[in-house]
Amino acid sequence: MKTEARKILDGIKIQLLEAATWLSAEEREEFYSDINEWTYEQYEAALVCQEPEMQNYEEDDA
Repeated sequence: MKTEARKILDGIKIQLLEAATWLSAEEREEFYSDINEWTYEQYEAALVCQEPEMQNYEEDDA
C-alpha cells in the first residue's frame, strides 16, 4: 500500500475509535458492524475489478 494511503487509513482508524468512545456497547457493535459490511463490499468490488489471469492453453500442450 502506498505511504499516502496508509497515512489516510491510519487517520481514519483514529477517527473511528474516537467516534466509538461516545457510543454505548450496543451502539458500538452496530457501528463496527456497519463499517465491516461497507468495507467488505469495497473489498469484493476491488476483487471483481482485477483482471483474471489469462491461461494460454496452446503453450501448455507443447
